[in-house]
Amino acid sequence: MFLKGYLPYRLNFLAEMTSERTRPIYRKRHELTRPEWRVLVNLADRSPQTASALCARVPAHKTKVSRALVALERRGWVRRETDPADRRVSHTGLTPKGRRAFNRIRPEMEAATEAMLAPLTQDERRKVDEGLAILERLFADQQC
Repeated sequence: MFLKGYLPYRLNFLAEMTSERTRPIYRKRHELTRPEWRVLVNLADRSPQTASALCARVPAHKTKVSRALVALERRGWVRRETDPADRRVSHTGLTPKGRRAFNRIRPEMEAATEAMLAPLTQDERRKVDEGLAILERLFADQQC
């Protein structure tokens, strides 16, 4: 069976299934689009970042990342500052309001992740984590 061995399909399918389980949290409860949530998470993890660095870390087209930044900026959750050494470059970071928003959403997302993994044994969880780490390493140099 072709699809069973077709990695892009399997990865996309699993990504969609996991996103569907967390969508009610970021979309309905917090009124965020998927790209907005992904940008918020990445800025919470590493802030500030340039737009190109952020684009490399967020799995979305750069126009979606740009729109997400505009939406988050309107909420007062992110701030962009021009690099004094190179005015073409801007650094984007979370504002205190954005950090508080992330800290409100994070426990809900962690609980949803835990619920997805609950049926697995500790050994299976370790294997999933190892497999994902291998795939991340495999594709690390192929980001946008």
